[in-house]
Amino acid sequence: MPAPIKLPQHASLPSAIYGNDEPVLAGVAVRDDADRTRLPRFGDDLWDLGAAIFRVNARYSNYRLNLARIADPVTRRLAKEYVIARLRIHVPGYRAPCGATSAIRLLRYIQHFAAFLRARTGAVDLSRIDQALLDAYLAYARDGGRRTPHETVKYVEVPIDLHHLAPWLTGGGIGFLPWRGRAAHRVAGRPPAPAENATPRIPEPVIGAMLRWALKYVEVYAPDILAARAELDALEARCARLMARDARAGRAVAKNYRARVAKWLDVRRAMGRGVPIWEHAPNVARRIDPLTGEETPPYNLHLMRLHAGAPQSGRISQSEPTARLIEKAAAELGTEIGGLDTPISIDPDTGLPWRERFDGLSLAREERMLQGACYLVCAYLTGMRDSEVQAMQPGCVSPVRSADGLVERYRLRSTVYKRHGARGVTADWITIEPVARAVAVMEVLSARNRREKELSSLWVALKDWPWSNDHLGMGATPTLNLFREGLDTRSEAAPAIPRIGDEPWKFTTRQLRRTIAWYIANRPFGTVAGKIQYKHASVAMFEGYAGSAQADFRLAIERERALGQLDDIVAHYEAYLRREGPAGPGAARLRREFGRVQEELGDLPGRILDRKRLRTMVAHLGRTLHVGFLNDCLFDAATALCLTGAPDAERTAPALSRCSPDRCPNACLTARHREPWQASIVEGEALLADRRLSPLQRTAILRDNERKCRLIAPLMDGDA
Repeated sequence: MPAPIKLPQHASLPSAIYGNDEPVLAGVAVRDDADRTRLPRFGDDLWDLGAAIFRVNARYSNYRLNLARIADPVTRRLAKEYVIARLRIHVPGYRAPCGATSAIRLLRYIQHFAAFLRARTGAVDLSRIDQALLDAYLAYARDGGRRTPHETVKYVEVPIDLHHLAPWLTGGGIGFLPWRGRAAHRVAGRPPAPAENATPRIPEPVIGAMLRWALKYVEVYAPDILAARAELDALEARCARLMARDARAGRAVAKNYRARVAKWLDVRRAMGRGVPIWEHAPNVARRIDPLTGEETPPYNLHLMRLHAGAPQSGRISQSEPTARLIEKAAAELGTEIGGLDTPISIDPDTGLPWRERFDGLSLAREERMLQGACYLVCAYLTGMRDSEVQAMQPGCVSPVRSADGLVERYRLRSTVYKRHGARGVTADWITIEPVARAVAVMEVLSARNRREKELSSLWVALKDWPWSNDHLGMGATPTLNLFREGLDTRSEAAPAIPRIGDEPWKFTTRQLRRTIAWYIANRPFGTVAGKIQYKHASVAMFEGYAGSAQADFRLAIERERALGQLDDIVAHYEAYLRREGPAGPGAARLRREFGRVQEELGDLPGRILDRKRLRTMVAHLGRTLHVGFLNDCLFDAATALCLTGAPDAERTAPALSRCSPDRCPNACLTARHREPWQASIVEGEALLADRRLSPLQRTAILRDNERKCRLIAPLMDGDA
């Protein structure tokens, strides 16, 4: 093993502001369970800020600062003073203190600035800085255009901070106001944040397929995965007992292992099962099947050594008599992929087992797939942020029962951090049964890792490598994409998750919240995964949202509703250009408006449409558009038939369930509405085939079908 690298030790220079015993986290909120005697002090060169971290899934490397790596004593002192000031000092009119998780980035940025100063001036001396030097640093921070304006902002903030934090820096900071007081984002050239949420919305075919598979994992596949893990844990415990017994008896010899393997093979022979091989080879080793000549993964010697009580697989494979025993059994019994005893459930969609039996590696892969499925269900069907999902702990879900004892809803308790400081606040979400099932699965799936590492979060890292993080943390996004990749790999024909263009969709955790907000706002009666109606999910959510800490999800819904209305009216216009509508009593009004827009924009075939200008011109229509299943409504309370007799307090939105699409002057239809009307007409024709109908019933159905046919006729012949 190579000797550890020793860093040159240079004592930090004394600070004029802080003594060496000054607590770094003085005035900073720390956890109640923190040991105050072990908190870092200014004179230390290793600062562990974990006591100020309340999020259980924070990465350890994000709050452990090794200042001994900074060889220059002046830079080290400046870095210490700068980080402490940013953690503790509130500069009115400038900025509030940052959280402890930002400290590692602050250290990186101040070192970058100090390295520039040493290279340009030969020393880290803030009193020698002028604006010309800062302009040179701006060019240096841009790294020849390789660093984006969004990234450059963080580097530009450092010299601005060093001016405002001058009273808390030895020798003072930068004496003049950098860039004449311009904000860092303007100096770096970062454009203002767009009014519209830039997070992409997941297309319906993609999220529909993902959630359908996620629910199948939670409802159908999870029992097999959890049972296989319990079986493997029991096997490993039994193997440990056998090894301990052999050690006490002094008989850990090859013939004992061979006898146990032979006994185990006899059991498999009686069950009609083959010798286990890996599903996918764990290394470069391969096996040639003597009967077919095909190359297959090697024998699952890991499973055999567990049954034999051997410390390594080599104790099985390197014994020639044992190896011959295994080869003979394989020739007689054949082979079996996996080898664990846990039976595999039948996939209700195919009528076949959903996979081969498990081995240790395939089980670990399926556990990570199951974790991704549970995360998707929990995040998407609650609208929770990633930090809120990952703050969930065992026992966080409880049923909400009706007066007669039936479960109506489920209450999910977690922590909200956004706009609530480092500690966050405890809040409740009301949710639906699939989420409760996913949480129950995660409680079992994470139990072993939580127990071994003494963790409280449900979302732990399932890999057991020593260098792995304890918590899922930033691995949530890779886990979602791993789930998608695993589904696509399993699909023999087309990808299981539809592609957008030629590329698979790249998931992020933020997309889930934005997507469900949009669908609740704009397609409340749509369904996802073929079974869950957005209206059902939203009613459950909002039952717990009113007045609570996470009520800003309602604001997100309203923002998405406004954007969705604008998108829908643009879709109406594009359908108008394709001669696919509109139809209905409100069509004349839309055609007049669209004709005016078309004339002004000059939308001729082959001409590129100015979509930004189009959205501006039809925005007034979008604000009144309400999307429905049978028709859309260009809402005008004065002419809305659905509000006849309604009090003024209720005349703010249409009652689409009471709409009369063939009579109300606000109603309009496009090709999107054609299919449900056609289905209704077909249903009426089926009723007319019943000879038991009375003449009165037959006449009523005929007239109703004629009314429906007249309504959608413009959508059928393209003359709308």
